[in-house]
Amino acid sequence: MQYRALEQMLINSIKEVQIKLGYEKEPIRFYYPERALVNILKIHEGSPQEIRAAMEGFKEYVKARLGDIRITKSQERFCFEIPQEGIEYVYYHKKDNGFLKEFIETVEKPNTTLEDILRVFHKYADGKVICVKSQEEDFDYIIFIEDSSMDHYRYYIKFHGNHATYHRFLSEDAADMGI
Repeated sequence: MQYRALEQMLINSIKEVQIKLGYEKEPIRFYYPERALVNILKIHEGSPQEIRAAMEGFKEYVKARLGDIRITKSQERFCFEIPQEGIEYVYYHKKDNGFLKEFIETVEKPNTTLEDILRVFHKYADGKVICVKSQEEDFDYIIFIEDSSMDHYRYYIKFHGNHATYHRFLSEDAADMGI
């Protein structure tokens, strides 16, 4: 099981919330499609029993750092509720490299441009930054760093008049969604 990868995904999501909204010592919930969890945990069969066992094992794996997380399932998605102590742990012990903070600040500025966003990627990327025009109407561009060791997300950018929005997905999840 790739518990470390799932833990890192949750930590990244907590950091993203803390950058956007500030630090609050209160529980946070994240929702993930079952398929995304099967991908990140590298579960081969994906049977309900195997997934249930993986979730129980994951809870034990992260307990010392994220506390007693609660995992529930509704239809084809899982809810991870991270308790206060897990949120506090991330705030005080997990520092980021500055990329996500600067990226979010840039996207949230009025009248930000594609060039502004790409400047942030190039500032933090050790290698090539990929930017492709999206064929989907929900997104204008897909941007990511070719060497995923620095950041393994794909950023889907949409420009709306004088502001931009983004969504970020792991590359495997984006492929599963057909985007």
